Amino acid sequence: MRTPQPLLTLVSVVFEAEFSLLQLQARSVAVYVPPELVAEILVIDNSARGIPAEIEQQLRKNYGALAERVRILRPGDISPVPGAVGWRSQQVLKLAVAELITSDRYLVLDAKNHFVRPLHRDVIESPDGRPRVTAYSYETHRLRPDLEHVLRYLGLDPAGFVPHFTATVTPFVLDTAEVRAMMADLAQKSGRTFGSEFVAQDLTEFFLYSGWIVAGGRPLAEFFDLQDVAAPVVWPKAANRAGIEAAVTADAERQTPFFAVHRRALAQIDPAGITVLAEFWFERGLFDSVGAGEAFVAEFQQAYRRELRRQQIRELPHKIRSAPRKLRRRALRKLGR
Repeated sequence: MRTPQPLLTLVSVVFEAEFSLLQLQARSVAVYVPPELVAEILVIDNSARGIPAEIEQQLRKNYGALAERVRILRPGDISPVPGAVGWRSQQVLKLAVAELITSDRYLVLDAKNHFVRPLHRDVIESPDGRPRVTAYSYETHRLRPDLEHVLRYLGLDPAGFVPHFTATVTPFVLDTAEVRAMMADLAQKSGRTFGSEFVAQDLTEFFLYSGWIVAGGRPLAEFFDLQDVAAPVVWPKAANRAGIEAAVTADAERQTPFFAVHRRALAQIDPAGITVLAEFWFERGLFDSVGAGEAFVAEFQQAYRRELRRQQIRELPHKIRSAPRKLRRRALRKLGR
C-alpha cells in the first residue's frame, strides 16, 4: 500500500517586531501539529537584516519533532517585490512562495497565529477534498472597498459577492497548483512579473486568489468548503482583561485549532489581561506555568519597545541618525516620538 503523502506545508511570514510571536507559534506547532500531516515548514523572514542566529537556533528548538522540516527563506529566495515593503511585500510573498512548495496545499499563517488544539485533516479539507476556509459578509466590513477593487480588476461584479466571500485573514488554505496558475495567468496578461502587477494594481492576496478562481468559472461553494466559524483574534482595541476574556470564551465555544494575538495588542495589554492570557496558554499546554506565560509577555513587550526605538532611529534623516545619542534623543522628543 502506498504511503499517504503529507497533506500540506506550513508557511509563516515574520519580521523583527514579531520574532517572539513566531517562537510561540513554533511551540504550538510542536504541541498540536502531527508530523505526518506536514511536508515542510517554510518561515519567510521579511526582516531588514535577517533573523539573528541565536533567535533562529531557539526557533528551531521550539518546533520540536518538526525542527528538521523547517526552512527559513529570505524574500530574494522567493521573488523580488519591486516597490513594496512591509505588509504589501508580505502579501506577494505568501503567494509567490507556491513556486517552492512540494505539497498540494499550504496553510498560510501570520506570526500572530498559534495552535491551541490538534490540527487534523478535517480542519484543512472537507470529506470530498475541498479546502476549508472561513467566509462571511463584507456589507459593513472595513475591507469591503479592497474586495470590490480586486473583483473589478478580475472583471467581476462585486454586488454578488459582497454578502458572502472568503476571509482575508490567516490561517488560510491555498492550493499550490492554483496559486501557480493564477500568477502565471496574471503575468501573461499584464506583460510584467506577478509581483510587479500585484503592487501596481494595489491588490489583496486572498481576495485575489478566491476571486481568480471564481473568474475562471468555478463558484466559491464548489471550490471551497465555506465555514462560518472564524478563529478568535485579540486585536489592539481589545487589549485588556475584558477583551482577552471574550476571546477565550469564543475559543471555548468555537473549538477551532487556532487562536491569535496581534503584536500591538500584546504590546499594550494590561496586567489583568496578561494574567488571563497566560492562564489560557497554560491550560492549552503552551507554557509550563502561568508565570512562564506572563514572563513571555513581559519579554515580548520589552523587545517590542526596543524594536520600535530602532525603527524610529532608522527613519530619522541621516544627519540625525549619525549624531551622538544625546542629540538623537533630543531630535526624537521634538518629533513627538
